[in-house]
Amino acid sequence: MSFLFKERRMFCFRIYAMNFEEHGLDFSTIDVIIIIIYFKSGFKNTLDQIRKGEIMDYTKIKGLDKKCSRFIMGTAFITDPNGPEENFRILDDMWEQGVNALDAAHSYGYPRIGSTEIALGKWWRDRGIKREDFVLTTKCAHPRYFDMKPFLMRTTVHSYDMESELHDSLTRWHTDYIDVFYLHRDDPGTTVAEIIETLNKFKKQGLVKVFGAANWQADRIKEANDYAAAHGLQGFGIVEEHYSLAEMVGDPFMMGSGSLSGPKYKDAIQYLVGEGISCASYSALSGGFCTGRFTREQFEKDPDSIPGGLKVGYCYPDNFTRMERAAELAKAKGLTVPQVCMAYTMSGNLDVMPIIGARNHEELMSTLSTLEIKLSKAECDWIDLTSDEKPF
Repeated sequence: MSFLFKERRMFCFRIYAMNFEEHGLDFSTIDVIIIIIYFKSGFKNTLDQIRKGEIMDYTKIKGLDKKCSRFIMGTAFITDPNGPEENFRILDDMWEQGVNALDAAHSYGYPRIGSTEIALGKWWRDRGIKREDFVLTTKCAHPRYFDMKPFLMRTTVHSYDMESELHDSLTRWHTDYIDVFYLHRDDPGTTVAEIIETLNKFKKQGLVKVFGAANWQADRIKEANDYAAAHGLQGFGIVEEHYSLAEMVGDPFMMGSGSLSGPKYKDAIQYLVGEGISCASYSALSGGFCTGRFTREQFEKDPDSIPGGLKVGYCYPDNFTRMERAAELAKAKGLTVPQVCMAYTMSGNLDVMPIIGARNHEELMSTLSTLEIKLSKAECDWIDLTSDEKPF
């Protein structure tokens, strides 16, 4: 039963924390206890997959020569450059479950910009993880804000800012290359020629493997990739956008966020699929709207009880109808609303890697459980209001 020793560390009941040894129980006895729980719980399939190494699905990002886990760990919540240790334990848990990709940005960290990348650089080195074994994704070119009243900012989508921020990130991460290097925002005032030429210079120097566009419009991505193709250069291989069952009607972040959700982005998705461009989707549950906790009736009777960002971004009639249909489908399939909504993002033709923000083991395992769930096209069309024909 040697495989159970590793499973004890990963299994969601965290049996080892009960400190059986203090009660005179040896490992073989603990194995028996775990097996009992294993067969009496609802997690048999999950444990089987862990044992077989199948709990995590992997995909390939265009232009990257290593596999990337279906889920990417979001890290914006890590703001202490020295950890803290409980945040490192979340990363440890993620790593044990097969999540090998991290999403960060030059601008992450509060109140100290950059503290997130510094903490992540410390984590992977302290744990003795080989650099080639994980996918490091980070972003440059977020606008610089100087004052909100009056609103003062400047764009950083320029070759000199991109180069400066790249070297900042390399230093913070303690690495000599970035796997996926995104532009965090776009600036139509900067030509795609400058952007693509600059990124390819980084590629030629061995500093960056794949280029990504975060919060960009599809027409600008196409313009950039057309330029790259015409000049024998590498274009964007991945995008990072909001992609969710709930359509982002307003901008909940008020910072020029991009989205692929809703009917108006069908052509954009078709373009990405045709070009083999993957999507790392942030806010896949739309900031909690896709949990089903916020209802049409609540919004009508007590709108102040709903967080402001959700009201701006998602509290609209069609989105409430989507959530009502998701709840109905969840009940029919014996699932939860978040499971249905997360599964929706991974059930289409677009290669989607949701960025998850699990803060503890239970949240992580709940998210990973959606890997076993596949919605049919008819189910996706019905909950996304493309079709009114109920699929069950």
